Amino acid sequence: MNNTQNPYKKGFQYIFGAIPLFFLAPIVLNIGFSAIKKDQNYIFIAFGAILAFGGIALVFLGIKHLLNTLFEKDKKKQPSN
Repeated sequence: MNNTQNPYKKGFQYIFGAIPLFFLAPIVLNIGFSAIKKDQNYIFIAFGAILAFGGIALVFLGIKHLLNTLFEKDKKKQPSN
């Protein structure tokens, strides 16, 4: 059985994990702005901002991991000094 994993898998997992956050954050922020007009409740805006920044962070981590995997030098093929 082949136990090798795709080296890009972790990067794509970060990026695909951010997609629901990109849809959920504006919805929660919209609910939060409506809640401010009614009863001065800032909990939804804080939660929506956390979701938005979390989505952005996941995309950056995913891209960073993909680029590190893409441009990683093979240590096995390098001659030892």
